Amino acid sequence: MDFSVCCIKGCNRKSISLGLCPLHYRRNRLYGSPVASKWHSGTARHKSTEERFMERVRKTEGCWLWLGSKDKDGYPLFMAKINGQQFRTGHRTSFAMFRGTVQAGMHVCHTCDNPSCVNPDHLFLGTSLDNMQDKISKGRSRVPIGEKSPHAKITEEQAQAILADPRPYTVIAEQHGIAAATVGSIKQRQSWRHLQGEAVRFKRVGRPGMSCYKAVLTDDNVREIRASDERGKTLAERFNVTKQTITDIRKRRSWKHIH
Repeated sequence: MDFSVCCIKGCNRKSISLGLCPLHYRRNRLYGSPVASKWHSGTARHKSTEERFMERVRKTEGCWLWLGSKDKDGYPLFMAKINGQQFRTGHRTSFAMFRGTVQAGMHVCHTCDNPSCVNPDHLFLGTSLDNMQDKISKGRSRVPIGEKSPHAKITEEQAQAILADPRPYTVIAEQHGIAAATVGSIKQRQSWRHLQGEAVRFKRVGRPGMSCYKAVLTDDNVREIRASDERGKTLAERFNVTKQTITDIRKRRSWKHIH
């Protein structure tokens, strides 16, 4: 075997080291294989997560620009496992490596508003609401929100009032002329997510008789029902309730406080 010639089949160039010509020697140094023409999985086989990560980063005075693959929105794609957490994006990996733990459900947001930046000093943790409000404040929201939406049935002021209203959803919905499900979506932050303040939820507390917001009978009506010998169907029609309601009152399953 002629050791002065490159050992790669079909290559007749003069070898310079390891039996490789300058071309294949350079490929071996860059890509981990003398026959590879670009990066492949074997290239990073013995490198740490940080080494693999920094190979794809170009630092500038401000942002760290990602040179590797990106998704359709320009966010870096990078798979890594740090402290038991699996990551698939470069900015989340950067935060975990240089700043600390990324709690479940938290977003890693950019102060620089550059999706391809992985500079840990430009990253901060935030909830889905924080992320949305940050996006809106920077004018990056392409979809009309709040009362600007063509589907909006209430104003910003009404939505803010609904968010802080402690009454039952059905009562709030009737006042504003919307569905109870719409009230629920506002309270649960599924819609109008840009609103400030905490959502006040209705607390279900057992309230007897007329103090219950659903009550259609008075205390005197209940006493009359219990004293009457008429059929339940007749009483139900007279008081505009169901036969079951009449039965529950007579058997003291409801309105127990009335004697």
